[in-house]
Amino acid sequence: MKKPILIVYLFALIMVLGVATNARAQESTTDQIVLSDLTWDEDMEAYGFTVSLEGSRIYTAYNMDIFLPQGVNVLYSEEDEEKSYWVFLSEDQSFYPFTKAGKKVTYKHDVSGNLLPGNQLRVSCISQENAEFKAMEGELFTVYVSLDESFYASSFSPKPIITVSGIALVVKENSTKYEPADFSCRPFTTGVTAARSLPINISATNKVGTLILPFDADLPEGVKAYSCDAVDEGEQTLTLTAADAFEACKPYIVYAENGYSGSINGTVDLSADYPVDDVYTEWYLTGVLSTTVVNTGYIMQNKGDGPQFYNADGANFSLPAGRCYLTLPASEAKAFSFKFDAEEGTTEISSLSDERESDAWYTLQGVKLETPPTEKGVYFYGEQKVFIK
Repeated sequence: MKKPILIVYLFALIMVLGVATNARAQESTTDQIVLSDLTWDEDMEAYGFTVSLEGSRIYTAYNMDIFLPQGVNVLYSEEDEEKSYWVFLSEDQSFYPFTKAGKKVTYKHDVSGNLLPGNQLRVSCISQENAEFKAMEGELFTVYVSLDESFYASSFSPKPIITVSGIALVVKENSTKYEPADFSCRPFTTGVTAARSLPINISATNKVGTLILPFDADLPEGVKAYSCDAVDEGEQTLTLTAADAFEACKPYIVYAENGYSGSINGTVDLSADYPVDDVYTEWYLTGVLSTTVVNTGYIMQNKGDGPQFYNADGANFSLPAGRCYLTLPASEAKAFSFKFDAEEGTTEISSLSDERESDAWYTLQGVKLETPPTEKGVYFYGEQKVFIK
């Protein structure tokens, strides 16, 4: 088994600052950092991924931050309350300069990694001799990790999203620092659990909800699913089209006359190409497979008059994984209400206008009542607010 490099936070920080402060100039570059798929290392008895450079010049040092998602954990050893994270310099002798005495090889660069809050792995590489790399591209280092199988077995997100930022590549001449653009990627197709069991909950009170799944699945008994693929812009009515089954990464409105609570099982296609933001739009619905902050479109809520799609109107809503919202960028309606059918379930959604007829009754949310209210509460009669005792 490889000997872990002792990682001390202060040492890592000094190297990061050294790379940054010694650089006299900063320039952007199209050179890239690339992450490999996970591979199983028999000697380490762990999964590891390699970080490589695809460059256009000879560098001498680098640093970067790698943000790992929940469920991916950097392995470490611990001695005297000091953690040694398993981040290893690549032993590719065509890239890093080294000296050799007999069979002993000593590399002229040191790599360090430290795990910061938020599962942020900070990696730095520097040479005390300011030695240059031997090639423009090659493998930089390997990070060994464990994967939480139970987390991914219940995760809507198909596979981990990795973000790399704060990249700095330094050349010896003039100590110029080149900065590739930050990026996100989904490199892992091995090691991640493909079989998932995901919850679906539709309250008996609301009867309606939203759902997006990362796999194909049959409809549970008593549950109907609808896509929203047509709109009458004049009437601001949206037509719902019934689906025979759930398609992977497609947003739906779901309906259950008596409510539903259970799990849906399926298998994620880990070889598929998924967007790095886990956001999927089809026609007038947008679904998210990771918790996402939404401040546009219409968010489903129940404010006392049943579930409706309310205009986000710039406010930030944290939309949980597996949920969807209505996206009508040209609409100025304040909300959209559902029209239910006992046999077919909900069949369409209609906008609620800001304008109220002077001789009609409305709920506080703007829903027009066919007859005067008989239950206690606050209502509008035209523009006048009325309290019914």
